[in-house]
Amino acid sequence: MAASPQTPQVSNEQDLKTVRVRFNWHHQFQFAGFYAAQMQGYYRERGLEVEIQDWVPSARPAEVVRAGEAEFAVGYSTLVADYAEGAPIRLVMSAFQYSPMVLLSHERINDLADAGGKTVMHQHNMQVMNLMRQIQKLSDQPVIEVPATGRLEDFIERRVDLYAAYMTNEPYRLNKLDVPFFILDPKSYGSQSYGDMLVTSRYFARQHSSQVQAFRDATIAGWEYALANPESVVDYIMAHFNVVKSRDALLSEAKLTRQYVESGNTPIGDVDVAKVKATAASARDAGMISEVTYRNTDWDTFLFQPSSLVLTPQEQAFLMHNPVIRIGNDIDWEPFEFIDPSGRYQGIAADYLALFEERLGVTFEPVKEKLWAEVVGMAERGELDMYSCAVGSPERQEYMRFTQPYLSFPMVLLGLKDMSYIQDYEQLNGETVAVVRGYWSEETMRRHYPEIRLLKVDSVKEGIEAVIEGRARAYSGNLGAINYAMNQHGLTGVHVIGQSEQRFELAMGVRRDSPILFGIIQKTLNSISEQERREIYNRWIRLEVVNQLDQQQLWKLAGSVLLLALILVALALVYRYQKKRQQAYIDQIHELTYATLIDLETMRIVKASDSFLRLTGYSREDLQALNYLDLSTDQIDSHRQEKILTLLLEGKRWRGEIQGRKKSGQLYWVELTFTPVRDWKGEVRQVWATRVDISDRKKVERLSIQDELTGVYNRRFFNQQFPKELSRHQREKNPVCVAMLDLDYFKQVNDYFGHQHGDQVLVQVAELLKLRFSRSGDYIFRMGGEEFLVITTMPTPEAFYEYCENLRHAVSDCAIANPDAPQGILTFSIGAAYCDSDESLEAEEVYHRVDEQLYLAKQQGRNQTCMI
Repeated sequence: MAASPQTPQVSNEQDLKTVRVRFNWHHQFQFAGFYAAQMQGYYRERGLEVEIQDWVPSARPAEVVRAGEAEFAVGYSTLVADYAEGAPIRLVMSAFQYSPMVLLSHERINDLADAGGKTVMHQHNMQVMNLMRQIQKLSDQPVIEVPATGRLEDFIERRVDLYAAYMTNEPYRLNKLDVPFFILDPKSYGSQSYGDMLVTSRYFARQHSSQVQAFRDATIAGWEYALANPESVVDYIMAHFNVVKSRDALLSEAKLTRQYVESGNTPIGDVDVAKVKATAASARDAGMISEVTYRNTDWDTFLFQPSSLVLTPQEQAFLMHNPVIRIGNDIDWEPFEFIDPSGRYQGIAADYLALFEERLGVTFEPVKEKLWAEVVGMAERGELDMYSCAVGSPERQEYMRFTQPYLSFPMVLLGLKDMSYIQDYEQLNGETVAVVRGYWSEETMRRHYPEIRLLKVDSVKEGIEAVIEGRARAYSGNLGAINYAMNQHGLTGVHVIGQSEQRFELAMGVRRDSPILFGIIQKTLNSISEQERREIYNRWIRLEVVNQLDQQQLWKLAGSVLLLALILVALALVYRYQKKRQQAYIDQIHELTYATLIDLETMRIVKASDSFLRLTGYSREDLQALNYLDLSTDQIDSHRQEKILTLLLEGKRWRGEIQGRKKSGQLYWVELTFTPVRDWKGEVRQVWATRVDISDRKKVERLSIQDELTGVYNRRFFNQQFPKELSRHQREKNPVCVAMLDLDYFKQVNDYFGHQHGDQVLVQVAELLKLRFSRSGDYIFRMGGEEFLVITTMPTPEAFYEYCENLRHAVSDCAIANPDAPQGILTFSIGAAYCDSDESLEAEEVYHRVDEQLYLAKQQGRNQTCMI
């Protein structure tokens, strides 16, 4: 199969495909990317004839594309809610990285409650709806919604109290008319999302993927041209479309639009699924979708993904001249990759490369007779083009460039059944641990645990056998490979006894002197759909081994089963009465402990006590549709989940404090105990979860350590925790990264808008910090006033500095108004310190360092990061 060609250049008009796009407002610079792409012929170059339709006030973008009124439509972020409720649409791009939407008011609103009872004109905008919901909570008077007409005169003539507008548009026009107004910005109250989302129907995305991709590429190119040449695009708009504003107004809009389209280093039109999910959470909070709908929606599939590769001419030429790609593979690493008895290359990586061959039209040639250590040597000497499935260790990155990981598995320790759990690998210092020669696990053990003696073997099977035979205390390797080898070869008497913080992040590596091939491999890997990835994963990881029995064995087995059945019947009759009494007692215990029975394979709740239903507000039918983890607040990260699961599968209990979310959205705390339940074969397939409600205790604890306004930790808790965190980082040999952040000219925000608005800004900034520092070891403190401090860890000083700078830009990108500040918006000054793990760290000294750096950042002009 030939490689997919680059988007063709079309000159013959009869080859052009006609598509239509519908906007969600009047013709103006807001849609400049589309006009410029049409003006410059970018659409036609990509085989498209584009018809730009006028705005229809009553039309909903999702319905426009579903009904076929247009192939594409621009809409607000409420499209996220439409998709969650079943609208068959796909998100192609977002023109604005954050929305310019605000509410215009005739009078200053210092307290949101003052907006109760007022009329609000808007066009089903989620940010406005979120704001109205907050108003409704604070006021007894209902907000009166008025459908948008697109006529600014409705505001000027006071037909409505509040008018939804773009910061880039209406304020300029009102200033020119000398009409006084005030701005109520939803972003100041925590409501933020993408703006001007471009969607198409699911059918059109599937049937005409290349046209969707061509439309997207041309529109992005149009935006690049429009931002560089605003005057020529404005003249084109005025000459070809019915415009309701002046040329000067369009030019003013053009100047203000740039900050929304070009945001930091984010590519124009880019859409991130995490931000889409955050927008969906806002839709949930606004009552537009339910909690169950939010949890059950697959947000990845909302984003348009092209169904075919688009390769550059250089990439196509490379494949033409290199029809065979030599891969470095492992011949004995099931299920990831191996050579079967028939000499065929098999496994997860082989299935991925089979899809690569279909898409690219080339052959991937595996190594068939050499052990992994020999393969690594060939790759180092440049005798192979790429690794098919390997960890991008520092040694390998010297000669290979690695793609994004496409598989991730924990590195675990395997020991005999009588061995207890190993909390830290260093407990095995002086012991012998088996590793496969040349594997990443060998590199990791050698680098991080030099006092452990390594027994180098040639395969996973040999490593496990070394443990069983007593030649090694444990085997360290990939959990997926270990499980597969134990099932395939019937290896028993061993179990997982520990887990490293390191993981096998498996990727494809390409020779550093072949950047064109790297681009091809990364693009092709990106083209593998989630469904294809799941099918490959399930094909190998969930393999079950079935033993065939002959007829004589079956008769013997049937006789044994019959005898066992008679015994069980007798036992059942003897103990029936006792069982009934015992079950009644157990049911009482379960009611007192909010108990649920959970299936570990599906993570579904099999049984739920009435008390648990009352606690959470869910019905049994609701719970059947939810994954058990959906009931938590995402505080258990994947690594911790795997550790808990490992303990449970070993038949051990786990206890911890967990925060849950009720159906209403309200949070609660419980002390949770997981107790494994073994089936008749002795295997753990279900667990009982019992709980003690500790919400009141947690509330008291939280009040003592939490800042009341922002919800982050307070200064008191900082004083308690900071020395402990420094000690922990030293003990775990992790660098300590500390940053103190101060809002520039914040007093002017309070003076201009009032203290209530200032409080809302502090809350918004705190929420931004929570998103940026959300790992289990991260801490955020409000030190007082507008000053915050964060503690985290980063691998290098450069990485920490870049992270601080990205945070600073993120605050600026929020465009929170501060009219009297030099930039007109709110900015941050940051003082930071990066401390290596081998430094002798004293809390007072580290605090002094960051404080000095913050002072330096302010002395040098503010809105910058200074780091030591």
